[in-house]
Amino acid sequence: MTFENLAKLTDAKLLNTPFISSFERVIFDPLKVKRGDLFVGNDPQEIKTAIARDAYAILSDKKVNILDEEIAWLRCEDIEDALTGILRYYLMDRKLHFVYFDIISAHLMQHIVSKEEIIFLHNDAKQNFQALYSVNDNTIIICSDKHYLQNIYPGYETPDIAIYQTLQITKSSLFQTSFTYKEIYYENIKIPELFIKQFESILNCLDTKLLYYDITKCDYIPDFYPLFVNKELQIRPYGTTPFTLIVVKDVQILKTASNYLQNKAPWARTVLFLSKPHAKEINLSIQTIRYKNLSEIKKLKELEFNFAIINADLPKIVDILQNSHVKEQLSLF
Repeated sequence: MTFENLAKLTDAKLLNTPFISSFERVIFDPLKVKRGDLFVGNDPQEIKTAIARDAYAILSDKKVNILDEEIAWLRCEDIEDALTGILRYYLMDRKLHFVYFDIISAHLMQHIVSKEEIIFLHNDAKQNFQALYSVNDNTIIICSDKHYLQNIYPGYETPDIAIYQTLQITKSSLFQTSFTYKEIYYENIKIPELFIKQFESILNCLDTKLLYYDITKCDYIPDFYPLFVNKELQIRPYGTTPFTLIVVKDVQILKTASNYLQNKAPWARTVLFLSKPHAKEINLSIQTIRYKNLSEIKKLKELEFNFAIINADLPKIVDILQNSHVKEQLSLF
């Protein structure tokens, strides 16, 4: 691609008049730069490394010093927007199958399919660019960001949500469901009934595209993840304690999660552990603890509850619970 075309696609400004006019690849890791590459980044030391490895151009959204007038230096308003512009041009004539699924469906699908057959896009623009820049034709790509899809590949597909046409529930608990799908019985699959319609749509889509999947590998997702704990908030095996922390990453699903618990377990004492920035947005008819720092989760030790809905990232919650227990043990000695 020529630097002139690159500037148009990314709304970037060519800051100098280089001796060369085009580049071969787009690279983000300076140690992977080869002669003829465009290096994208802002770090001065990484830029020096890229130049030393014969980069032909530098694209940045910050003001950086021009260290070599022979190569091209371009500055854009925003690197993520610039990468979107390059991708839109690059994917224009590619035969790919982009499919939109909401984030819950995408997380469920990731457990049951082969990662070699399907690419899942994330919120990282650089990671997505790297995945798509070298993708083979006819690859299926799953994305949960409609705005991003519209910008890079408007001809994406949106499957319909199924209504129990091929999947029949036989029994369900709060966190597991047994069902028959196409005359095959699956018992105690790690998926709450809350998401079963979305799960059926996933299966129908995969069947339509003749893709292999394994329903038995389905596991809990960060959008509704049960952590069984004892009264001291120590994590215990599934179903071994009467106290459950339900980690919900997306604040948008808190109301849905709360309604689900109240309908399935009206007898239960349920509390909500919610960050203060979201406290004004969410108004649920259950006891709510507003926290400034996740470490305040220890307040749950003072409460009587069966379920505590936690609005946070799963890894952070697990780390805090484990570290808290270790610190308490050390303080005894």
